[in-house]
Amino acid sequence: MSKFTILDPKQHKDLQVITDRDVTYGDNHHFVPVLADELRALVAEYPVCFLKDNQTGKLGISALTGFEQGENLYLQDKNWQARYIPLHVYRQPFMVGIQGNDGEQATQDNTVVTIDLASSRVNKKEGQALFDDNGNATPYLEKISQALAKLVHGSPRTEQFIQALLDNDLIMPIQLAFPLSNGEKKSFNGIYNIDEEKLASLSGEALQSFHKKGYLQACHLILASFGQIQKLIDWKNNQ
Repeated sequence: MSKFTILDPKQHKDLQVITDRDVTYGDNHHFVPVLADELRALVAEYPVCFLKDNQTGKLGISALTGFEQGENLYLQDKNWQARYIPLHVYRQPFMVGIQGNDGEQATQDNTVVTIDLASSRVNKKEGQALFDDNGNATPYLEKISQALAKLVHGSPRTEQFIQALLDNDLIMPIQLAFPLSNGEKKSFNGIYNIDEEKLASLSGEALQSFHKKGYLQACHLILASFGQIQKLIDWKNNQ
């Protein structure tokens, strides 16, 4: 069970974090939540789609990393086989904490860095140090803080992007089905993608708004990213 606590240079001065990528550290997820701000970096390496949260029913953007629960095809020999690691993966075992009322929106002024002390990455013997001898953040912790700041600022922009797509009826369900080299047929349901025909028919004020806000480019990046599905199929066949 997770045990997040506010990171403190005095209390946690000896902590270190293992940054290897492996199933033993909880990296065996078949999809990873991502931000719209990450799309430019993601498109060359991951298939990106929309998935619904099973609890809230809200749509979010995700990078697919496998085809079934517990499968991450990007994990090979404790390495993540991509140059770019999504922020939600990279920031582990840290999270943004909000000091304020329930439901309050995260801002630069009300957020703190928290760490999951129950994570198997956290220890006092090996890994990346968090603080130096003077109690200052190490370069590693500074990079983590930057990643968390990107999550704070990028999350509302992602929600606004998705809402604009919904308002213009530009998201549609799709079914991913393919055969494996051993003859087994695989299918992946519950995926949503951009409706390319409706996107092409956008006009007038809606088209201008999408272009001005960068939404048009984001839509094309998501559509283009689906070419990465074949890479996952090839990795699946080679397991």
